[in-house]
Amino acid sequence: MRLNNDYINELLEFEKIQNGLYIIATPIGNLSDITIRSLKILSCVDLILCEDSKTSKKLTSKYGIRTPLKPFHKFNSTRSIPFLTKQLESGQSMALICDAGTPLISDPGADLVKCCIKKDIKVFSIPGPSATIGSFVLSNFAEKSFLFRGFFPRQKKDAIKEIDVIKKMDCPIIFFESPKRILKSFTFIQDNYGNCDVTFVRELTKINEEIINTNISNIISTLRKREKILGEITFILKPLKNMQKEEITKKDILLLSDKLSKDGLNISEISKTISSDFNLSKRDVYQLLIKNKY
Repeated sequence: MRLNNDYINELLEFEKIQNGLYIIATPIGNLSDITIRSLKILSCVDLILCEDSKTSKKLTSKYGIRTPLKPFHKFNSTRSIPFLTKQLESGQSMALICDAGTPLISDPGADLVKCCIKKDIKVFSIPGPSATIGSFVLSNFAEKSFLFRGFFPRQKKDAIKEIDVIKKMDCPIIFFESPKRILKSFTFIQDNYGNCDVTFVRELTKINEEIINTNISNIISTLRKREKILGEITFILKPLKNMQKEEITKKDILLLSDKLSKDGLNISEISKTISSDFNLSKRDVYQLLIKNKY
């Protein structure tokens, strides 16, 4: 069903659009997930700031929204902010949206909001779809708290720092990742953190939605069998803290490595076996064996 401006206004006639910046969450896949309130505001503001006008036009065209779209992304935000805040100060109203989900969550817009607050320009939050929350409730270890860390780091030095953060956590940790990098990131986590439980969410709310609750080792094996991995990905790690990794001592690891070496396994194979069996970081086991035996 197409909702035109008159119908939206009839449903929300009590709400008047004020001058200021509206931060509006948009669908992460299924365009029907947009809220009626969001549709009214998008229809009535003077301008919609978006990451990619071609992507956002799919939403505005579906619901007959004719508000002008203006690209606003990390490459032009710095030079655009002075003009936009001047327009807002003059009494205009604007909506800030991203390609999918809630703006500012691993998306541009934070600098604009900070500038608006500094200049006493009103900022409104219009809640809606969020890949973070939508994925978290699908995990088999959803708890009362979690840590969201955005995209998993690309650079090795940053990824190592991220692992150090993960090791200190006792609540689930949520990340975004691109399909091109997901296998590399999972392998890095397995080698440097351990074979923890993971919830893998791909193409949430879309036709090819996929949810897998398993461990890092199994998901790596599953993904390696595919010719291509496509779509938006969110993954959630269950912390290893207070689990088996604290129950095996260094002495136990060294004794076990002796037995495995007699079976013909090399140091890399021994490290992989022990890390998998006891939910340990392969890197930590490897370094321990190098330091003490090899």
